[in-house]
Amino acid sequence: MRRYPMTLSGSVKALSGVFTLLMVAVPVFAWFLIPGLALGGPQGPALEARWATLAAPLFALVFWALSPKALEIEGGELRILRRAWRGAAYPLSRVEEVSVLPPRGLSGALRVLGNGGLFGYYGWYYRRGLFRLYASRRAGLVQVVVGGRRVVVSPDEPDRFVEGLLAAAPRAARARQPGEPGARSASRTS
Repeated sequence: MRRYPMTLSGSVKALSGVFTLLMVAVPVFAWFLIPGLALGGPQGPALEARWATLAAPLFALVFWALSPKALEIEGGELRILRRAWRGAAYPLSRVEEVSVLPPRGLSGALRVLGNGGLFGYYGWYYRRGLFRLYASRRAGLVQVVVGGRRVVVSPDEPDRFVEGLLAAAPRAARARQPGEPGARSASRTS
């Protein structure tokens, strides 16, 4: 088994810390500083708002649980491990291309469904086609094409991960970067 950690960047740690503090502060504020707060209409309170605020810390917990923490190559699969949620697995036999993306390689990517900075970046994104993103930072990204679908990850050591994946995946080839002789356009979709 080969494991490649994905540690959070400083900016992601800061954003996640501030968000978590706010999400914990919301129920504390509601419970201790606004004791009579209620949600409802003219017929009376439908729900005491203080109970509703207890959902706020759960948001932080869900974002944390879904965030990627490491990559693993084992048992014929590339696995994306999450902090406290079931990970994703891709068969190594279907890996076609692997490449380290250039700096700012995903600038202009649009988040379709996912998270953009709380405990990482993950979900479905769009830039020249739909792709899955599992990242703990914006730099050092690696694109893996699996069965014609793009998956972008952020191992701490991108070059070491690429070499390990190329050694483990029988059909994988190193993709050429745009501008290199023989490079193809990056228009694959997921």
